[in-house]
Amino acid sequence: MSDALIDDLVRLGKYSSREEIIEKLNHEEATTSLWVNDTYQVQRREMEGGLVHINIRRRDGGPILRDWRHFQQIKNEMLGEECEAIELYPAESRKVDASNKYHLWGYADPSWRFPIGMETRQVDYTDGNVPGTRQRPL
Repeated sequence: MSDALIDDLVRLGKYSSREEIIEKLNHEEATTSLWVNDTYQVQRREMEGGLVHINIRRRDGGPILRDWRHFQQIKNEMLGEECEAIELYPAESRKVDASNKYHLWGYADPSWRFPIGMETRQVDYTDGNVPGTRQRPL
C-alpha cells in the first residue's frame, strides 16, 4: 500500500483518518484475491456472512462483449460448479457505473440456492430441436 494511494483517499474525504484508511486497505487485502488470464482480470472478495463478491473486467479496460459461458466458467472457478451467483441490476440510487466492470455475488456453499431461477437442468447443444431456437455448439 503506497503513501500516494493513502493520500488520494484522504483527499477524497471518505475516511476520517489515515489509520482508518490503512485498516480498510489491510482488511481488503486480507479478504481479496486476484486472478488474471489473457482476457479477464477477476477479483474475488470474501464478505460478511459468507457472501462472495466477484468483480470481472477485461484486462485492457475495454467493454466486455459478454459471453454468458465465460461468466459461468468464472463463477465456477471462483465459487464452485454447484454454487450460485447473481448479477444485480440495482435501483438508480445504488447504481455504480464508473468503469467497464461486471459484479457477481454468490455463496461458496454448494447447498445454498437463491429463491429464484430454474428448478431443473436443461442443456441442449444439438442444432434445431425446437423451431425458432438455436444453441451454438460448445
